[in-house]
Order: sequence, then C-alpha cells, then structure tokens
Amino acid sequence: MLRKLDEVVERLKKAKKVLIMGHIKPDGDDISSVATLALMLRKTGKEAEGCIADNIPWFYKEIPGVSVIKNVDDLANYEYDTSITVDASEISRIGDSVKLLKNGKPDITLDHHKTNVGFGEYDFYDSNYAATAVIVYEIGKMLGIEYTPELAEINLLGIATDTGFFKYSNTDRKVFQYASELVGAGANIQHIASAVLEHKTLNEIKLQSEMINTLKVEENGKLAWAYISYDMFKRNNCTDEDAGGFVSDIRALYGVEVAILFIEWPENQVNISFRSKNYVDVSEIALAFGGGGHERASGCSCKGEKLEEMMEKVIAKTKEILKKY
Repeated sequence: MLRKLDEVVERLKKAKKVLIMGHIKPDGDDISSVATLALMLRKTGKEAEGCIADNIPWFYKEIPGVSVIKNVDDLANYEYDTSITVDASEISRIGDSVKLLKNGKPDITLDHHKTNVGFGEYDFYDSNYAATAVIVYEIGKMLGIEYTPELAEINLLGIATDTGFFKYSNTDRKVFQYASELVGAGANIQHIASAVLEHKTLNEIKLQSEMINTLKVEENGKLAWAYISYDMFKRNNCTDEDAGGFVSDIRALYGVEVAILFIEWPENQVNISFRSKNYVDVSEIALAFGGGGHERASGCSCKGEKLEEMMEKVIAKTKEILKKY
C-alpha cells in the first residue's frame, strides 16, 4: 500500500532487526541504498543486514561501506522483524533474496521507478526522486542520523551514479543540495568518480571495440543499437559486468535519441538496456518485454531467447514507438 515517507519512517522506528534487500544486476544506486540504510539503522541501535543476491561489480568495492552487503546464503538464518526492498520496481527484481522473505512480500519498499507495482505492506515510490539514495538520505535526515565520512560517501555514490554524475535531466536542485551536504560531511566525490568511471581493463576495451563493429544507426540517426554475444564475452575473457557503461557510449552519439544494447549473458539469456536522450519514454519499450525502469533509462532480461530474434522484435517495437514522437 502506498504510504507517505513519514509513515515509513515511523514503521522503521518500531523495528529492531532489519533486513534490507537490493536488486539483481546491482548498480550504484542499488548498492548505495542497501549499504547506506543498513549503516544508518545500525547507528540508531538497531540490528541491520544488507543483502544483494548477485555479484557486486568489483570496482564498487573500493567505496567504503560496500563491504557491509552480504549474499543470500550468509543471511539464511538471520532472524529479523522488518524486511525492506530498495530500488526494485517488482519482487522478481530481488532475485533469490525472495527466499529470505517470511510472507512472500516485504514489509517496506523504497523506490523511485515509475514502473513500480507496489508489492509491500508499506510502499514508498516516487519517480520525482532522482535516485533511491535520495529517498534514503531523506530518511536519514528524519531519523536524525549524524553522518560520518564513510556513510556520506556510500550515500553519495547512489546519487552521483543515478544522475550520471549530475548530467542527466533528473539532476534537480534537491540533488545538488543533498550532494553538497554529503560532501560537507566528508564524502569524496573524486574517489567515487575514479572508482566508477576509471576502471576499464584492456580486455574491456577490446570487447567494446567488437561491440562498436556491430553498431547500427537507423531512423534518420535517432536510433542506435549494438550487441555483444556470449562468444564475444568469452573471446575477450569478459563478463556482462564489463559492459556496464557501453549503452551510454551509444547514446552519446550526436543526434541519437534512443540507444539500445543487447547483451547475451549467460547463454540463452538476452539482457537489454535502453537509454534515451531528450523525449522518448524507453520504459514503454522495456515494459513490452517484461522489464521496466525510467523514462530515460530502462531494461529487461529475457531468458530462453535467441539474440537475433530478440534484436528483431525489440528494434521493430522501438521503431513503432519512435513514430509517435
């Protein structure tokens, strides 16, 4: 049920032992929100554990606080009275963490995706927030948390990454205000930027060059798409983690409105990332294939599908939607 944020905070105040769960294929906002909320609640005297049922990309582990996040097996016997999901628009997004839920749904959900379906007892989701980490920061303010440099930096991670380091259209006045306050509390934005943006390996660059060779530009330059096959990953000794920022490079092409990257990983699964620059709502495309997200950044995962067939279907749907604009 949709609630006001102060209602969620009152529910949190009653908790004693908390489990916080993020989504699979974690990004900076997800990782930040799980770790920040766990550390915050510990500062109020509660027991709190963070869980992500997937690998955390190695470069995020350079940020203080990320190490607080555990996997599902580590928490199999953890007894809690309150469960929370963060940055997940539906329950399937938390992957195997669902095994830890007592009644099949969380007590609290916190999210900023417009495609959120509301699947908890206390739901707070609002797409006007630039990041779930912004919601978490406001919770911290309402709880009267005193920020340490470590806590400030892990919270700033989510705000910085989900705004494209303050260059996306969701970068509003609140984002700059909160980022300033977190830097004032000791967060090092240069450390975050270096860890997230300057970690490319030689193998990753080779993989990217192969991807560029697949690049297609259509619809009078408004649509650009590319793919990375499973064989391309193996040939360059890479995984899907190494392709995390490639779709943004496609969107960066001059004149492109919609960018799509198809990733075949693992075999017989196609993960698709959508990005738009100014006006196309790509969450509409993602929803058509079982996914979701934001107007400017969305995605979906299609298991048991062939790469070539999914590319054909998705490109056709995208061209159909582009005609509406």
